[in-house]
Amino acid sequence: MKIKFRNELLFRKAFIPWYDTELVMLMTLVFSVVVLLFSMVGVAAALDDPCFQSHIWVPCLLGSFSMIITISTLIRLMRRWSIGGD
Repeated sequence: MKIKFRNELLFRKAFIPWYDTELVMLMTLVFSVVVLLFSMVGVAAALDDPCFQSHIWVPCLLGSFSMIITISTLIRLMRRWSIGGD
């Protein structure tokens, strides 16, 4: 077995899992924006019909979760692109 020097261990390329690649992050971003738009339509539909006004919390919750995912994915992509990418 070859003994590796300390500098060889520090400067090798980092392993990036498949779910942290740019393609998957862009797909997640697109999907979460579609879900956000869907929840906005749900809020508008719930406001139009008085029977559904008590259930407006469902599309609001869906929209807030989608907004959290969208913002966190955008932050990760902007950090990756500002550093120079892999």
